[in-house]
Amino acid sequence: QLADVGRQRCHAKTCPQIQVLQLRKLANLFGSALLTLCALVHVGIVAGAIPLLKRVGHRVEHKGRSFGRAMVLGTSVVIILLAHTVQVWTWAIALMVSAAISDFATSFYFSMVTYTTLGYGDLVLGENLRIFATFAAVTGLLTFGISTAFLISILSSLFPEIYTAAE
Repeated sequence: QLADVGRQRCHAKTCPQIQVLQLRKLANLFGSALLTLCALVHVGIVAGAIPLLKRVGHRVEHKGRSFGRAMVLGTSVVIILLAHTVQVWTWAIALMVSAAISDFATSFYFSMVTYTTLGYGDLVLGENLRIFATFAAVTGLLTFGISTAFLISILSSLFPEIYTAAE
């Protein structure tokens, strides 16, 4: 099968420009799938934590209201940190599997910087995989939003007097 690329005609299987486009499409698909998976895992961890938080609250309620609140809030933060850590490790492994980055330390560093949208810019993926990194950043934005909503929900449950006093 012949394809027109610019002013030249070449075979679709051997044409470098078509291979680049195919690689970009694969990066988009893989990035979209990984973003979806990571978001679902994050929601699952956070939602799955609710029964645990109730148990923690019931176990420490006899030790005083302030201590109980601190334990539930502290447990919530640990769960959120765990959920974000899972996401960063997932992206780091994906970057290595896709051969975008060869060693794990660099892959983890890049994943963390991108996921948090810090973006130092000291490491940049090749042109064909840049879009893949943006999916990691979108994952971070999305899951940080979910985490924020979760913490606000926990705070409003633990401290209803703060939210009802303003009404």
